[in-house]
Amino acid sequence: MPATTNKQQVLTTGLAALRKKFPPPEVPEPRPVLEEVLYAIVREGSTPEEADAAFARIKNAFFDWNEIRVSSVPEVGDVLGDLPDAGAKAKRLVEFLQEHFERTYSFTLEDLEKKGLKQSAKQLARYKDKGVTDFVVAFVTQRALGGHAVPLDEPTIRVLSRLGVIEGEIDDLEAARASLEHYVPKAKGTEFTDVFAMHAATLCTPETPDCPHCPLKADCPTGQEILAKPKAKPKSR
Repeated sequence: MPATTNKQQVLTTGLAALRKKFPPPEVPEPRPVLEEVLYAIVREGSTPEEADAAFARIKNAFFDWNEIRVSSVPEVGDVLGDLPDAGAKAKRLVEFLQEHFERTYSFTLEDLEKKGLKQSAKQLARYKDKGVTDFVVAFVTQRALGGHAVPLDEPTIRVLSRLGVIEGEIDDLEAARASLEHYVPKAKGTEFTDVFAMHAATLCTPETPDCPHCPLKADCPTGQEILAKPKAKPKSR
């Protein structure tokens, strides 16, 4: 079987299996583009449930985006709470808002909706050193700009690497994402992003993946290798 066909089949089968195991959350009402950027920063490396809760906390704790901009990173991090990498994400939120305000003296990005997708992505990428990553650009493209993109964060890359869909080290994340987008239809992009994040956090964890209970184990080379290893016998006393 050609490698492309095999990857397509693994992803199609895997998405169906994970959808049953982790029913994807309802897609929320579209957010303003700037808000989607901020949410994407919070969402990267976490589950939808974790991100939704943390994002709701910061919206409730601060009067507006400007108050977050002028707050200290520890203050914002405290509100994010137990979100994965809360401190780093707080720094990214503050830096992005500060950079955007210095460029535009505003807290809106609605002009991106009037531009082509490539131009919008290029404009967002200008904030690369100020909180925006390739994940954020792809997430905003997918959720707010109506484009086809599959955001890749570390947990998702871990799962796809173990499945053999992503091979070797990623030298160019944008190119790896573009390749993956050939296998994941636009209509499935949102639920793909969500269910793979939930799988990465629940079963396909970094150190001790729960391969016996994984719905993808039949197609996962890493899982098959782990399951084939003989179990260590308990030491006799």
